[in-house]
Amino acid sequence: MPDKILLIRPQNVYNYNNYPPLNLISIGSALKTAGYDVKIINCAFEKKPLEVIGRELNGALFAGISLLTSEAPDAYRIMQYIKEISDVPVVVGGWHCTLFPEQMAGCEYVDYVVAGEGEEHIVNVAEMLKNGGTRDNKIYHKINLDLDSLPLTAYDLDEHIERSIGNYLTDKLSEYVSHPMRWLPYESSRGCPSLCTFCINVVTDNRRYRKKSAAKVLSEIGHIIKKYKLTHLKIVDDNFFVDIKRVREICRGMIDMGLNITWDGECRCDYFRDGMLDDETLKLCRRSGLIQLTLGIESGSPHTLELMKKGITPEQAENAVRKCDEHKIIARSSFILEIPGESLDDIKQTISFVNKLRRYKYFTCGVGTFRPYPKCELTERLLKDGYLTEPLNFKEWTDRNIINMYTSAEYIRPWQVNGKYSESAAYYLNMESAVRLGNFQIDRRLDRVKNSLFMFFAKLRNGLMFYSFPFDKNLYKRFLSAFYERRQELEKGGAYPLADRKEARQ
Repeated sequence: MPDKILLIRPQNVYNYNNYPPLNLISIGSALKTAGYDVKIINCAFEKKPLEVIGRELNGALFAGISLLTSEAPDAYRIMQYIKEISDVPVVVGGWHCTLFPEQMAGCEYVDYVVAGEGEEHIVNVAEMLKNGGTRDNKIYHKINLDLDSLPLTAYDLDEHIERSIGNYLTDKLSEYVSHPMRWLPYESSRGCPSLCTFCINVVTDNRRYRKKSAAKVLSEIGHIIKKYKLTHLKIVDDNFFVDIKRVREICRGMIDMGLNITWDGECRCDYFRDGMLDDETLKLCRRSGLIQLTLGIESGSPHTLELMKKGITPEQAENAVRKCDEHKIIARSSFILEIPGESLDDIKQTISFVNKLRRYKYFTCGVGTFRPYPKCELTERLLKDGYLTEPLNFKEWTDRNIINMYTSAEYIRPWQVNGKYSESAAYYLNMESAVRLGNFQIDRRLDRVKNSLFMFFAKLRNGLMFYSFPFDKNLYKRFLSAFYERRQELEKGGAYPLADRKEARQ
C-alpha cells in the first residue's frame, strides 16, 4: 500500500471559501505521480476538522499545511493539535511561509518549511521521510520549476471539487454566461515582470515569467473541460498576456478544438497596443471565448500611480477599458485607495475616474483600501515610519487585529489620510458595481427592487463623492446578510443557487 500523505487547507478568518485549494491540488498531483496516496482536507468544509485530521493522521508519512496570513490562527491550532496527539512530521508552505521562512522554521510545531513553488520540494520531503532520513536545515528554499515538467492537475484529489465547480463567482461575468455555471481555476504560467510597490511577486522574487507551452496548455484544458464538464475556465495567472504569441496560439487552438467555453484572465492596461493586445488579437481572444479581463488600474491619480510604480497612465487605463467595451469583453477593474503618500485629492481623483469609466457598458470595478502586504516596498516604508510593527514569530501572526491590519480590504489604518471617508467610498463604489450582489442573482422581485434602490443611492453618493451619514450602507449590510442566509438554506436543501433557478426550469 502506498504511503499516505495528508494535505490540509486551514480555514481563513474571513470565511471566504469560493476557490478550491489549487496549491494543494498541484503539489498533491506531484505526490500522486510519484506514487503516494494523497488525502486533502479542506477545513472550511468539515464540521469538526480536528477530528477528521486526527483520524487521518493514522499511518500518515507527514501532514502538509499550506497557508495564507489570514489562515494563521487555524493553521497554528492544527499544527499544535497534530503534535499533541502524534509524532507525524508537519511540513508547511504557501505565501506566508515564503514571506517568513525563518519565522516558520522557528515554530515549535513545524518540522520543515517549503518556500516558493512546492511540487519538487514536497516530493523530496516525502522521499527523505520515507527512507527514514532527517535534515539539519528545516527550510527548503525557493526554486523556479520547469512548468512543462509538472503533471496534469488532478482536481479530483479534492473530494469537495464538485462543490467548488458549482460555486457562484462574484465576477460580473456571471451576468453574461449561461447557468448553471461550471468552472475551475487553471494556471498556465507563474511570475510577473512588473515592479509594483504593493505586490507580493516583487518581494518573493517571483518576477521571472515562467510558462507552460501552448501545446501543454491546450492538452490540459481540453482534458479538464471534458472531464469536469466545464462551461467556464478561470485562468489565474498573475499576467497571462506576457507572451502574446503564446496567447494567440492558445486561442487558435481553443477555436480549432471546438471547446465552446468562456474564459477570463488578468492583463496589464499598457498591453492594449499594436503588436500586443491589438484589435486583431482581441477579436481572436473573443472568438476563443474570452469574456472578461481583470485590469489592475489601481488609481486615477498620476501621482499615486507613480508611488505604486504601476508603469501606466490613466489614459492607458481608459484606453484598455474602451477596447474591452468595443469587443464586448468585461473590464473587471481593480482600484486601491489610501496608498501611503497619496493625498485626499489623489483619492478623489480615483473616485472621479471610476465615475468617468462608468460610461462604458462592460466596465465594472472592485475597490478596496490599501492592504500592507508583508515585505513589499510600501509596507517597509510604513514599518520604517512607525505606522506598523511586524510580528516576530508565527504565534504573533495569529492575532486577529494584526491579521486585519495587514490583510483586510475594509479597515481604517493609522497612516490613512481619511480612513472613514475612503472605507465608505470603497463600499459604495462596490455597491454600484454590484460586486457583492447583482439583480441577475436575485429570484424574488421585491429583493430586486430593494437592491436596485441601494445601487441607485450608491450611484448618487459616488457622483457627489458624498459619504457622510451612511445609513443606507448599514441597511444594505442587513439586506445582504438576510439574502445570503436565505440562499444558503436553499442550497442546503438541494435547490439551485438563486441566480440559476430560472435557467434550470427552462
